[in-house]
Amino acid sequence: MGDEALPYERLPALAWLWNARLQRIDSPSPGLFALTLFHQGERLVLLLWLSAARRGVGSAPERPKGAPASAFVQRLRAKLENARLTHAHWLVPHAAPQHGALALSLTFTRGEQPTMALADFDREAPSLILLADTGRPLGASDERALRARWPDRSAPFDLGRGSGVSISSDPTALEQAASSLLEASERSTQAGVLRDLRQRAQAALKRAQRKLEAIRGDLERVRVAPRLRREADLLLCHLSAIPRGQSQVKLLDESVVSPEWLEFKLDPTLDAQQNAQHRYQRARKLERGTDISQDRLSETERTVDELTRFLRELDQAAENYDEASLISRAARLELGVVSPGNSRKKRVGPQVHVPFRTFTSSTGHAILVGKGAADNDALTLTVARPHDHWLHARGVQGAHVVIPRDRNATLPPEQLIDAAHLAAHFSDLRGEISVEIQHTERRYLRKPKGSPPGAINVDREKVLLLRVEPGRLERLLAAERRQNQA
Repeated sequence: MGDEALPYERLPALAWLWNARLQRIDSPSPGLFALTLFHQGERLVLLLWLSAARRGVGSAPERPKGAPASAFVQRLRAKLENARLTHAHWLVPHAAPQHGALALSLTFTRGEQPTMALADFDREAPSLILLADTGRPLGASDERALRARWPDRSAPFDLGRGSGVSISSDPTALEQAASSLLEASERSTQAGVLRDLRQRAQAALKRAQRKLEAIRGDLERVRVAPRLRREADLLLCHLSAIPRGQSQVKLLDESVVSPEWLEFKLDPTLDAQQNAQHRYQRARKLERGTDISQDRLSETERTVDELTRFLRELDQAAENYDEASLISRAARLELGVVSPGNSRKKRVGPQVHVPFRTFTSSTGHAILVGKGAADNDALTLTVARPHDHWLHARGVQGAHVVIPRDRNATLPPEQLIDAAHLAAHFSDLRGEISVEIQHTERRYLRKPKGSPPGAINVDREKVLLLRVEPGRLERLLAAERRQNQA
């Protein structure tokens, strides 16, 4: 397909990255694609935003972490990984070049076979499209959009809808664009997490309030037990005066200070003694349930209070809230939350598995500890953010420990020592007097392909020789027990 037949012109893009080798392709979140390139001894991540919420191109030194590879990403990897970026062009409409690029075409060559990845910045349905050298589409991140946009595969691909994105190939400008878009994505994700937690908490609160009303109704019915016993006593005192088949009776109760007449209904299929025994049974059943109902009432009232406080905290949550702590509390309240940074991906039922235990350091901050090998992977690779701090007992099997922290925040020494104690305790070196603890930021960890659950490669490792303080460890464990009982 020659350029003269196309409704756009090609402008060179990212010339400084031409001939770079594509090491890896990821899609950390819906609409975001991360292409890890290696060029002239340096690694760089080219980021493509292709969602209705945001569209653009940027670069970053590290790839964002997130969702596992989809079927389309796996197809991209099969076709493009280890290929060379031989050409890159902005596709700009002839009629209105001032509107910016409508697409970015990236041509990769492995051996003699070129393949194009086309980032289509359509305003309504942006998509990453994989094209063969003949122009035939091999797949797209949004297949429905591909069919709608290109119904006639023999015609030129239509790139004329909507406004384009800014044309920029300057490395500094691309870094700034990535920073701005990543911050916007993080804010959007945080808002999504809060919104999801709020909806779940509100639904749980309504259920708890309905349960509370039902329990109060049960307790209200317990109040009739003394009356049932009183009626049964009267029936036994007047057995000979009440024939079988009578449906109602009026008897004088002389057991009280001021005798009074009681009128009540009977089961006509039973005699007076059987009616009395039936009343005793009902009274005992109601009385047996009193203690249980009282316990359920106290527990449900406590749940209503906790959910009310939790909703109040969600309403007051600042921009940099402690996401891990909120999610851990939501799990204890059985709200069925999802992993951090992934709130819109899927809904999980009320019995969702949380892959970590939450401890509180002496500084009042959360420390997360993986529950097992597979949970270690989930905690480190999915829950932890790039700037979170990671710890593990060196050279032995044990739990992954993560300290959530804000970007560029200083890590208090006391919090690090607390986390190191937990890493030592939940490892094969439990009970040792001194333990070597390796630690680093999450962004310096890598999961080897084909490695068993829990295995991880650590770059920029730091080693802390920990002398275990039994009192400090017991305080951390006791605080978790109290938190779980609350």
